[in-house]
Amino acid sequence: MSRPHRERSWNAARPFATPCCIAVALMLTACGGTTRRASTPHSQTTTTAAAVTPRVERLVVADRGAVSMVARGGCVASVRTAESEVGTHDELRVRCPKPERMKRWFDGADRVIATLALEPVDEDLEEEDDVKLPTAKLLTASGKALRVAKPEDVAKLAAEVTALTAELAAAESVAPGPASADGWQMLHVMGPAQVLFAGTPARGVFEARVSTSGQYMCDFITNVEDEPMRATKSGWLTPQTASKAIDEVLGPFNATEAGETPKTTFAAGTKAGAEQRSNAISTAAVFERFSLMQDALGDACLPELEPPSTPPLGL
Repeated sequence: MSRPHRERSWNAARPFATPCCIAVALMLTACGGTTRRASTPHSQTTTTAAAVTPRVERLVVADRGAVSMVARGGCVASVRTAESEVGTHDELRVRCPKPERMKRWFDGADRVIATLALEPVDEDLEEEDDVKLPTAKLLTASGKALRVAKPEDVAKLAAEVTALTAELAAAESVAPGPASADGWQMLHVMGPAQVLFAGTPARGVFEARVSTSGQYMCDFITNVEDEPMRATKSGWLTPQTASKAIDEVLGPFNATEAGETPKTTFAAGTKAGAEQRSNAISTAAVFERFSLMQDALGDACLPELEPPSTPPLGL
């Protein structure tokens, strides 16, 4: 008997969302902003970050075709329009480094921000068309929004964010880690998947790797409202959590038989540095467990994989 479908969704409150929704959310340094009709006030008081309490929790930089947000104690999210051989598509990338790396980055950012001239932002009065790009905004824990006043300071912060995203992107290659209790070093799944992007159903191809080192990488290619989109997320779990989860997910694993035709929908595990792919029946069982483990893994990989169809037993 097949399990009931569990509806999964990405929205602006999660690390993933539709490119349009998240771009607007990041530009406004808040999710689900209200409609704006009035003009931006021309008289604004310039202050410095040293006078801001509590501390800055989110930093947003935006230019035409690209928006990036860095969250203290969290992740770096970016939305951009990219070109490929098949045309233009939107890319949503979320990178979640180890907490100590993000802390070091914000320690340096705090020192820079404390020297900048800032302007208060009344988001209920500001229209999106009034925002001059490039721009940089800060959001405090109390919800107060501030804009960086000088273009040269915007460029300085943008360069820091670009350097951080480049560093994290360069370290996104997930490699097999130490052997788990069952001897596994890495989990690899790939197949058709479905998810809701801010209420819009989306179906595409999902691929994920999780290493016993704790590193993971997820990739989902789909179309949202007939527009091509690629959403990726990378980050780290604790090695203990990752190892236990991999052993649990790969519990029903059975490798393909010699001569069996490889499938594009599969589950795989790595032992002693060699990847083994599962047969069709155990792929469905592994997908089932992978789905059940996703919440425990912090929604690191949210789209729900569709198990492969298997031929009848002929009984």
